[in-house]
Amino acid sequence: MKFDWSSFGIEQGSSVDTNTISQVEKLLSVSFPKSYLDLVTYSDEASPEISSFPYTNEGTCISEFFSFSPDVAPHTISWYSGAEKPPGLPKKMIPIARDASGYLICLNFNTPSITVEIFDPSSSKTDFVANNFDDFVNLWSE
Repeated sequence: MKFDWSSFGIEQGSSVDTNTISQVEKLLSVSFPKSYLDLVTYSDEASPEISSFPYTNEGTCISEFFSFSPDVAPHTISWYSGAEKPPGLPKKMIPIARDASGYLICLNFNTPSITVEIFDPSSSKTDFVANNFDDFVNLWSE
């Protein structure tokens, strides 16, 4: 599904290209969903103005997406999957963003549809959010 990222209050600006994508996918041994790649090539480290979403019996909003970079530096997708991987984070779960409480919004590559789940680093608890990245974006509201 093609999204109009500006409709979520996301400013355009990204240096992510096909070379960066292949480096990160190779480093993490995954193939990211097309709509997620569309977002990071539109705006790396996006901070959507419209990004509230429900999960389980709660709700939260996205503070920011992590930088889509193969560099293992703070606040990159590679950092949270490597050097600073939180204890208790299941394998093949890749943090792509965080909410205001510091919970990590992850893509779960253990599921065929690549579900979106939220991970609490302090309790190592995981909650289901959406069946895939498209469904996740469709949940976003003010």
